[in-house]
Amino acid sequence: MIVKGYLSRRIFSPVLGVFVFCVVVVAIFYLAQILGFASNDSWPLDAVLRMAALRLVLYFDVLIPVAILIGMVIGLGRVSQTHELTALANAGVSKAQFFRLIAWPILALCLAVLVLSTVFRPWGYSHFYAVEASLAARLDMTRIEPGRFQVGDDEWLIYADRKEDGVLHDVFVHQLKPTGRGLLTAKRLVQTVDDDGVMRLRFDGQVSSYTLPADGAGSRRLVSEFESLDVLVEAKEAATREKIRRALPLGKLMASSRPIEVAEWQWRLVTPLSVLLLAWSASLLGSNRPRTHRGIFIFIALGIATLYFSAVGVLVNWVEQARLPAWPGVFLAPLSLAVLLALLTLGQSRWRIMR
Repeated sequence: MIVKGYLSRRIFSPVLGVFVFCVVVVAIFYLAQILGFASNDSWPLDAVLRMAALRLVLYFDVLIPVAILIGMVIGLGRVSQTHELTALANAGVSKAQFFRLIAWPILALCLAVLVLSTVFRPWGYSHFYAVEASLAARLDMTRIEPGRFQVGDDEWLIYADRKEDGVLHDVFVHQLKPTGRGLLTAKRLVQTVDDDGVMRLRFDGQVSSYTLPADGAGSRRLVSEFESLDVLVEAKEAATREKIRRALPLGKLMASSRPIEVAEWQWRLVTPLSVLLLAWSASLLGSNRPRTHRGIFIFIALGIATLYFSAVGVLVNWVEQARLPAWPGVFLAPLSLAVLLALLTLGQSRWRIMR
């Protein structure tokens, strides 16, 4: 038990360190990206942080396999350089027994990634899309800041000279419709929501409605003038199936024959397989040539992770576009890596026998 605990710390402490480092890097990058969107669209901070946290955890199914590969290379390299494997062998612990000893933590991490990819992923994306929709799908006058042009959504561009008690004063509203472009100006604009949930924009005071040329050439044309005008904001269409596939449960995805959904469920099953394959790759890189500088193996591990997940991403796109058949589909990447690792393992075994 003492040896098992010692080896686990030596090998898996770097895995934890690499994982924390990757999480911090991704968190900084993605939080900065979302904060940029939030600044432009005046999103509330709590919603932004919730979206960032969800998206960060959704990356764990990739970050954990990468951390296992790089961390195990570092940990096994340390054990190999200090000749602890040789000492264990002299104590009666073979290399096969050693790898069986560390197999349980790897299997536990594989199970964790399986849960993340098949259970948390659809739940997380469904909540992420719900928050995103609540922020961007409809206009929200409470987010409009006076003195600057702001995009209400993909249809409205709004400017107000000032805002008092939720009422916008001296407003200029540009609306982009499928039929053309329109312009509304008014002294006041207030947003209300009817009992049935319909949003109403009420323009008051010298309301003028204009049409604008579609090509941008020419001047605006006055259509009509009002003292008061109510504009009903239509609810946005529900997200298309292509956008919500990540939020669908695994059973529903596997029952579908649509390429875009086939690619999604294959991705969810490839990620836990990646834990085993990248741990296998680390065992080949980290436990050989104790006198070789370990930095080169870390760079090789980074290259393997980059190439592997890049290949998986390309295969996902090809399956989605029906350029690649459903079988082997995305599984082509782990199958290819497994064959390569098997050949390398067999080659190393034969080399030891010859020696």
